[in-house]
Amino acid sequence: MTSDDVLENLAEECHEDHVGLWRIVNAVRFDLGSTNPSQTRALTLRLLRSLLQEPGMQVGQPTPDGRHFVSWGLSPDQAVSRIDRKWFALGRDPNIGEVAGFTSAE
Repeated sequence: MTSDDVLENLAEECHEDHVGLWRIVNAVRFDLGSTNPSQTRALTLRLLRSLLQEPGMQVGQPTPDGRHFVSWGLSPDQAVSRIDRKWFALGRDPNIGEVAGFTSAE
């Protein structure tokens, strides 16, 4: 699978539901075969930047009930920078509900 394939699949998932950062990290690991933590992080952030360029794509957090989404209202570069900082502060790879989520408004 290529990065473009993974990006397309993630964008489709975002049209159907909220997608957590953990899911994107797992896609980089399992679909792109990344085994090095530094490489996984770099590939994930690069993929996120591309994902956030998609029309209608939003980054933020789902509401606790999962029905709505609170967008951060940031540019793709600002969002990726915020995710990188929050991920670093976490000290490990994110799990379900941590750091950020993604959805499409379209």
